[in-house]
Order: sequence, then structure tokens, then C-alpha cells
Amino acid sequence: MSVGDRRFALAAVLIVLWSSGCGGVGPPVGTAGGSPEIGAASYGAAGPVTPGRASLDPDALRWVEETLSSLTLRQQVAQLVIQWMPGSYASTSSVEFQEWAGWVENDEIGGLYLSIGLPHSYAAKLNELQARSRIPLLVTSDFENGGPGMRINHSYALPSLLPQGGGTSFPPTMAFGAIGEERFAREYGRITALEAKAVGLHLNFAPVLDVNSNPENPVINTRSFGEDPEAVARLGVAFIEGSHEGGVLATAKHFPGHGDTQTDSHVTVPVVPADLNRLNSLELVPFRRAVDDGVDAVMTAHVVVSGVQGLEAAPATLDARFMTDLLRGDMGFDGLLFTDALVMGALSERYGAAEVSVMALEAGSDVLLMPTDVTEAIDAVMNAVGEGRLDSARVRGSTRRVLETKARAGLHLGRMVDLDAVDEVVGSADHLAFADTVATRSITLLRDRDGVLPVDSHRSRSVLSLTYARTDDLTAGNTFDPALAGRVEVARRVRVGPETPSEVYDSLRASAGAADLVIVSVYVPPRSGSGEVSVSEDMADFIATVGPERPMMVISFGNPYLLTSLPESPGYLIAWGSHAVSQNAAVRALFGRAAISGRLPVSIPPYHVIGDGLSRSVQPSPASAVEVDPESVGIDAERLTEIDVLVATALADSVAPGAVLAIARHGRFVHLRGYGKLDWAESARRAGPNSIYDVASLTKVVGTTTAAMILVDEGRLDLDAPVVDYLPWWAAGDPAKEIVTVRNLLLHRGGLPPFRTFYLEMEGRDAYLSAIGQLQLDYQPGTRTVYSDIGSMTMAFIIEEVSGQRLDEFLQERVWDRLGMGDTGFLPSESLRDRIAPTEVDTVFRNTHVHGIVHDENAYAMGGVAGHAGLFSSALDLAVLAQTLLDGGGIAGCESQDADASRQIICAPGISDFVRLVSEETEQAFTRRFDSESFRALGWDTPDDRSSAGDYFTPFAFGHTGFTGTSIWIDPELDMFVVLLTNRVNPSRDNTKHVAFRRAVHDAAALTITDMEVSPRAR
Repeated sequence: MSVGDRRFALAAVLIVLWSSGCGGVGPPVGTAGGSPEIGAASYGAAGPVTPGRASLDPDALRWVEETLSSLTLRQQVAQLVIQWMPGSYASTSSVEFQEWAGWVENDEIGGLYLSIGLPHSYAAKLNELQARSRIPLLVTSDFENGGPGMRINHSYALPSLLPQGGGTSFPPTMAFGAIGEERFAREYGRITALEAKAVGLHLNFAPVLDVNSNPENPVINTRSFGEDPEAVARLGVAFIEGSHEGGVLATAKHFPGHGDTQTDSHVTVPVVPADLNRLNSLELVPFRRAVDDGVDAVMTAHVVVSGVQGLEAAPATLDARFMTDLLRGDMGFDGLLFTDALVMGALSERYGAAEVSVMALEAGSDVLLMPTDVTEAIDAVMNAVGEGRLDSARVRGSTRRVLETKARAGLHLGRMVDLDAVDEVVGSADHLAFADTVATRSITLLRDRDGVLPVDSHRSRSVLSLTYARTDDLTAGNTFDPALAGRVEVARRVRVGPETPSEVYDSLRASAGAADLVIVSVYVPPRSGSGEVSVSEDMADFIATVGPERPMMVISFGNPYLLTSLPESPGYLIAWGSHAVSQNAAVRALFGRAAISGRLPVSIPPYHVIGDGLSRSVQPSPASAVEVDPESVGIDAERLTEIDVLVATALADSVAPGAVLAIARHGRFVHLRGYGKLDWAESARRAGPNSIYDVASLTKVVGTTTAAMILVDEGRLDLDAPVVDYLPWWAAGDPAKEIVTVRNLLLHRGGLPPFRTFYLEMEGRDAYLSAIGQLQLDYQPGTRTVYSDIGSMTMAFIIEEVSGQRLDEFLQERVWDRLGMGDTGFLPSESLRDRIAPTEVDTVFRNTHVHGIVHDENAYAMGGVAGHAGLFSSALDLAVLAQTLLDGGGIAGCESQDADASRQIICAPGISDFVRLVSEETEQAFTRRFDSESFRALGWDTPDDRSSAGDYFTPFAFGHTGFTGTSIWIDPELDMFVVLLTNRVNPSRDNTKHVAFRRAVHDAAALTITDMEVSPRAR
């Protein structure tokens, strides 16, 4: 399975590609004037872009003039039309596709404006239409507020809401204003361009250069870089430069400025209350800078500038004073001028589709974007030329600009998209990593009166989580809520919205009174035509009444100006966007896993001014370990969130009351969190990385096998020596046992039975020694593999005999203390009880709910210390041992690292020096599959056909499981380990739901890897 294929493995998503998109693209429908440049020679990939300030080369200029001279007047007019088309899949025989093909083949329009779709649907559809077009189509879209993810991502399969993947999703543009650094805006432009070009786009309707000076603006809002015109100019120009570097032309919009409006031009005509002096000092600053820097195109604004035009004038799009006199004349812009969409209510209802097309060209625009009807628009312009309203030379000049723009996009050299290359660019790991960095760096904290951040997961034991969103916002909280539940105990989680009855809020007030912390997540992203940029009165009242009484943090996943309607909120955090990348960043910020450094790029009167923002530093976890950026170690962050959903679903299905999961790669944690509780009781403590579990048979590998490795490494234990050489009494009951070797015991080939219910007949270590000595073999040693607790008990006796210490004492001195594994050991003290997960309700042997004592009956009867069971540990401690073995038997001490490094790498807590536990040779000798007779290594297991490690861990992996619901799997080939701890036996061992769940977790973990091929193991 390729890396590209794996992108959809978890979600089981099938994307159907156009059958005609790759091969079989025939010759063009026709040629113009015999010019080969228009025909067959242009059917490769598009060439490099030539930015607006650079001169076209002679070949490009010749192509422009020859193409222009071949066009009739009607064909010239058609080149001025760019029409909207959905990006979704459609068969070539569908009614929809036939309409699109008609625009291209019959009307011969100049280009297309694509909306939402999937990458391959975009590319394949465009290839088909480009093949049908006599002149290369200029393909445009608005990857402007969230980058590629705005148009080629966020499609979901219903009803499961499985994401279908796609382009890189960035936070909204204003998030870059919160960061304030040009290098981020430039890289944003570059990545957006790379992915846009990969799916067949040539010109992006971005950046938005509107200065959002009006907090009540319902349509620009976070689409803008901010309120400071100089900052908008600086970041906008950086985006344009990045776009050119990535191979796509850029557009400055919406001229002369749409930032100071209070209505939505998609619905009606907004008014900008400015005169020319105000325009020059505010709105026009970014546009002048962009024109001076060589922006390729400008898009008009459907606004009335009252101080220049009066209130009853036509919108600026239709006013030559702006589009010709100011933009062309005063500012010297000579690039392509697009209207904003002509179908918008601000124009279409007022003037009609035909008239508005003519008026736009009269005012100075070159391109009619998204007219209500293509043929009607072309006919209207032709009639206007015939009537003398428009001069044919004027049409020819605009057509020349369209063709020059196509040449600047490299379309004279080629027009087709390489479908095989889409997966290599769109949504690539490095692009996703950068988007994640942007989301994290942009988080802006404006209020924290109660000192809530960073949230202490151990103190905040009861959290009320409210999600405010519209009913049709299906993904609101889909990432944030499971991640939050993985870190704190969420006592109640409720979703509300504009239609929620008042009585619900009365109930929520009661819940808030018992909560340690109230988190209100508000998903009100400014959306064109929605008219909604705030919360309901009931929600505002709830925050006003509860905020002063309880610790609270309101998180805006959208409109930053929410605070104006929530003045009593004691905490206010802006995440800027509502998609998964921003939801993940908000969780990291809440819990101190990432620094908070964003600064407000707008004012929020009367409370905040530009530049406001509180800072928070990264907080180390108790174990001096934090999750790193997954993308930095070749892990897909978005796929990691699917694991949260997987675990949450399992707990809801009663797999266990809780779970702790540690996933690490390249020596760094990428997922370290708890889910649910330690017990089923309402008052039970939340599970977390420091929670302690009875690990059952993990004792065999974590304890007994590790001890054996040390003694073998030191030459004190001979694997091929008979057991009786160390334990002469061991063959007392059966002379056949004299040939059993230490290696036989570790491979589970010692002829011993799996177990015996000794605990029903005896107690104490000496009694067990005698009973095992008298035990007879079940089969000839070395001929079969039978998993045996008794073999591991015997190994512990050997270790004690060789070392001269009890097993627990030896391990404490030689392993736990040396590796800083402070939560690992036998017989945990009473002081740890509240951190220990209870196991089974024992109604047969001990008649109690087993808690803080070993679950295994034989280990209990032996006094709690045994070679097969009895060990307690945490995910953090087991991670240290796993990393030690993954690194060949040694690990660095955390105290030998600087503070930042010790939080980034997995190291031995509290230890100063490098620790060499065993040699690499010994580690490999124990952890590699011994032979083809079974899947066993020495003490360890390796993956078999139905392994608990799932299907994607490699044959080089080694691990083990524990009866209580625990497991550890380590894969040197993937450089990854997974520790999964549950108490699935609570309340009964009859619960076996963990078996499928455990496999699913390991499969999901392996499939997050992006920097190498991960395939199912051969069977």
C-alpha cells in the first residue's frame, strides 16, 4: 500500500476518478489561424508563471498576438467570461457536465471559476474540459481563507462524517495577522499555490487586501489580515510573492476596499463611509503596495463609497472613477481586472444579468466573473458594441489582457494536469506540518481573569463543556471535544445553538455550579450570506451569569469580535478557525502543550486594541515529556485525531471504563493521553499518562525477561543451560524436566502446562516452589510452543537464584531506579491507591473489587511478587522502557538534556547520565523472532496472523499483552512504539471487546505514518 493509498485507509473512502482524465486526450477541437501554439503543442503541463512586473518572453507575446488575431469579436467577448463550476465529480454524460462543456466548446469562454470539490475530481474534470477547449482555459478559484482546504477539503461521507481528505487546511487569513510575520504569509502563499497548481488552477483570487476596520463586518472579518493598513499591505505582498514562487498568479481584492461595511454584498449593496482622503490613508494602502509589487490581477468590490459617490450611486464595480481613473490611471495598474461575482445580490437584482455585464466593462473591468447566464452576458456585450456603447477596441484590449494572463500562467506551453502527481503535492506532510504550526502560533489569549490557562488536568476534575454551533455545522467540536475528553474529566458535554430553548440554559447553570471549569466553544465563523456573527441572547446571558461565579474560558473558533457581545466573560481565547487544525491547536494551548503568543491584529472596542494578547509558555508534564508536532516525525496529525474518536467510541461501547495511550515515533511522543476514568463510578478519577495499571502478563517481559537480559548480558545466565543447573529441585517430580533449558522457558517450549489453579490449594512462595518442582511435563520439551505462566514463574526463581536478590528487589535496583521508572513495581503502596485503576469484582476467590492488589490469583497467593504477573506501571514509565529497547538497550537521562530537549525527547526522568541497560546485541537476541516454528522471541511475542499488534506492525516488531487489558508493542522498522493500558476486566473478565479494539488502535497508529510505506504484513 502506497503512502497515497494509506491516506484513505482508515476512513475507507473511495474517490472515483474521471475515466477520461489521464489518457486518450485527443487533438484540439480546432486550431486558430493554423497556429500550432493554440493546438497540439499546448497539451503538456503548464509552464512556469511570469509575474506581473516581469515582461513576457517573445514566444509568449507571439502566442498572444496570433491567438488574438484568430478570434472573431464574439470569441473575444467570450474570452472575457469566467463562469462558476462545482469541483465535485460528474460523469461526462451528465446534464451538468454537458452544460460546462457547452460553455467551453460552443461559447468558448475564457475560463472557469471552481468551487468545492476533491483534488482528483478537480484535476480530472479540468483535464477533460481543457482537452475540449480550443484555447487554454484560465482556471481560477478563491483559495483565500484557509488556503487549499477552503475548496479542496472538508468533504465528509454521511452519516459517518468520515473525512474524505484533500488539500491543506490553514486557519483563516486573520490568523496570519495574529502571528504578524511576513515569512509565514509568504509560505502560506507558496503552499497554497503549489497545491492549487497541482489540481489545475492558474490564478488564485487571493489575497484579500481589505482592511477590516469595522468590527461589525459580516463578510470580510477573518478573511482580512487585520485592521492596520500597513500590516495588511506587508503580509499581503508577502503572500503574493509566495504565490508566484509556488507557480500561481495572485489577485488583490476587493478594490477599492470592503473592510468598513456592515452588510453583506452577497445579499445587498454595502456602504463604505469614506471619502477619497480616507481611502488613500486606509483602504487603498495595501492595494497600492500590491500594484507596485506587481500583483497580476485585481478584483472589484460591490460596494458604494458614500464620500466619493453618494449613497444612491452604482457600486464601485460599475464606476469608472474607481476602476479606470483611480486603479488604471492614478495607481498605474495594467494587469487583469476581474469583477466580483456578478450573480451576487448587490448587482444582479438591481440591474439584471445583461445590463450589469455591459456596465462592468464600461467601468473598466476586463473579466465578467460568474454572470447569471453565459450566453446572455455575451449577447449583451455584443449588442452594446453594435449600439456603440462599447468600442470593439476596448473589448480587444481586455481580451489581450486575458490572453497575456494565460501566457503569464504558462498556458501557451501546456494546459494539462499530471493526475499521478496530485498525491505528491496536495495535503503533503510538510504542508500539513506548516499549517499546524500556523494554527498554534496564531492562538490569541485576550482574557484569563481566573488564571485558568494552562489547565491543570489533575485539579480540573469536573469540566462542563459547551459547544455552540448552528445545527448544520456537523463538524463543530468533532476534533476539539474528543481531545478535551482525553485530557480532563468532562462531567457534561452539551451542544447548543441559535435555536436552543431557554430551559436548556437553566439546566446548564445548575451543571456549571458543580463544575471546576466551564469551557464554552463557539463556532460562529463569518460566512457569506449567513448574517450570523454572534451568539444568541440566551448564550450571552448564560456566560454573563455563570462567568463571574465559575472559572470559565470562552474559545472563539471563528469571529474574534464575539467578545463585544460577551463582556462578562472572564476568559477569552481566539482560535480563528473552526477546522480540525485550529481545534487541535486550541487544545494544545489550553493545556500548556504549546506556547501562546498571538497578538490581536484588530481592535475589539471598547475592550482591546491592536497588539493586545496574553502570553503563556509551554508547561512541562509531570514526567517532563510532551507531545511534539506529529508532522515533525512523519506522523499525520489529522489521522491521530481519528484515534481519539476510535478510543472514545470503544469506551462508549464499554470496552473499559478508561484507557491510557502512548504513541511515540523517532524518540518523541506524538500521542500521550488518557481517556475516560479509572472506574465506572461517577466520582472516579480521570485516566491519564500517570495513572497506574495492573499490567498482568506484561510482567513477563517488562520485568522477568528484562532481568534475564541483564543477567545474560553480564554472562551470569546461560540460555542453553538446563534449568536444573540453577534450580536442582525443579525436576523432583519428573526426571524428563532435566533437559529443559532456560531458552525453552523463554520460548514457551518447556513442556509445561499453561497454568494451574495452585491458589485454590496453597499460598506462599515456598509452597509454589514445591508444587512446581513436583509438576510433570505435558509434552516433550522443544517440540511445541505452549504459552505458560508456570515457565515465567520458574524464570523468576532462576533470576533470584543467580542474582541473590528477590525479583522485585533486583528489578528495582537494576531497572526501575536506573531508568527513573518511579511508578513501576510490585506491591504498590497505599499512597498510590487513588492513581491505580481497579480491576475485577472477584466473587470467587477474594470476594472484593480488586484495587491496588494484583489481579492474578496465583501471583496474589505467592505474595504479590511473581515472574508471570504482579507488576503495576504507568504508560509514561513503560514508554521509557520501550524507548530504551527501541534504541538498542540504552537511553539518555533527562537531567543530561537542557529543559527544552528533555521535554521533547523520551528520556529517563531524574537521571543525569546515559543509561546502558543491556548491550544492543543482547537486546536484539531477545527481541527477534527465534525461528519459523512459532512467532515467539525470547520472552517477547512477535506479530502473528491475528496479532494484537494489528496488521501493519512489521515482522520485526515485538511486544506482549496483559490479561487485564494492557499491551506494549515496539517496532524498530517503523521506529514506533504503542503502549495501551486498560482495565477491561473491570467489572468482569468476561468482557472481551478489547481484543478487536486493541488491533484497531495499532492499525490506526501505524497508518498515521507518512514518511515511509506501511503495508499489511505478508501472511
